[in-house]
Amino acid sequence: MFFGDPYRFAIFVECIPDWNPPDTAFYNGFFYYSINGNFFPQDVRTATLCVDVNTLLDPAHALSTPSLNADVYAMPAPEAFNSLYSLTWPESRAEEEYPEGSNLYRAETENISESGVSVFAVSDGLMVRVLAAKTQRLVPKEQGDRYEWVAERKLTVAEACLPKSELSAILQRIQDYYSSLSR
Repeated sequence: MFFGDPYRFAIFVECIPDWNPPDTAFYNGFFYYSINGNFFPQDVRTATLCVDVNTLLDPAHALSTPSLNADVYAMPAPEAFNSLYSLTWPESRAEEEYPEGSNLYRAETENISESGVSVFAVSDGLMVRVLAAKTQRLVPKEQGDRYEWVAERKLTVAEACLPKSELSAILQRIQDYYSSLSR
């Protein structure tokens, strides 16, 4: 079921009953973000809904409590995405090999991040801007049957802006839907 407008911003959550053993609290199904008609993740994946929904609804999650940064909010999409990416995963430097990043703007859930996608949310106080791009892909290693993550060379950033009240309504509808699964 879509919560929101998939041509602007929506979250698709659907429990698939045939994928779940009877009397379980682990609901399997689909979990996607749709940003301007682009789906994240971009491939078909089974989501453990208790993980993704609980992550999304956590008060510390960037969509539940968007952080204010008017300067980044006003930047062009690629620049804003790169700025938030650098705040979240700063490059190591000579004086600090493992710098600590900030999770304030991270807006993905496990199902989305495990597909190599990074999603960020930033607010100007009234609106929330959601930015997403596939930043990594899994490729086979040259020798053997192993895989490794490699950085995408060119990022295509999808973005959507919506009022905070609209985003809150989407999250409330997801919470209501998820609560209805256990009845």
